[in-house]
Amino acid sequence: MTTEDNDLEYSRLEELSGSDFEIADGQSDIKGWDVKNDSGEVIGDVEELLFNPQTQKVRYIVVDTDANDLRLPARKILIPIGVAELHEEDDYVVIPQITVSHIETLPDYEKGTLTAEHEKYIRTTFSSLGTAGIATSEVVDPAPPQNFYEHEQFNPTRIYNRRKPVSDPEKLLPEVGTPDTDVTSNPEKLLPKNGTPDDEEGKDIF
Repeated sequence: MTTEDNDLEYSRLEELSGSDFEIADGQSDIKGWDVKNDSGEVIGDVEELLFNPQTQKVRYIVVDTDANDLRLPARKILIPIGVAELHEEDDYVVIPQITVSHIETLPDYEKGTLTAEHEKYIRTTFSSLGTAGIATSEVVDPAPPQNFYEHEQFNPTRIYNRRKPVSDPEKLLPEVGTPDTDVTSNPEKLLPKNGTPDDEEGKDIF
């Protein structure tokens, strides 16, 4: 991916709801799940997934803090997909090592207003979480650098650190259905609701 591609990707991110993509039947659709810290306190709930339809990769979980146990004001924040972990048994998402201070530092999210600076600041905030955030020494730059999304905070497999995937846990399928031969062809593929040509198979979902 070129520097230009990285700089412009933030402008291509879309919310899953209302898009041409969806979660596969039988897989974990985490929308609506509670988001908690290590102590089991509710931070909010998963309202949306933010993804790039061109690269077919999910980048963020959109968390609504309207109902929480930490006396946080109601707003929406973005959590990088590789920072979150599914609980090993119960249907909720864990953000390891996160504190109220981290949450308060995150900028508000509003659909259609995400900027490169916004994304860089989010990554820097989570880099202070140690192992959970894959700590690095970062300075907030005006735009994401080349290979910005190759950071471990955007590694989709980390969400299954606690829970073993059932089969193809990250695949999105067409709303109208997909032949059985396609269901297991690629465990990380995102497909449009109206189908995708065979020559696009093999793209990663994240």
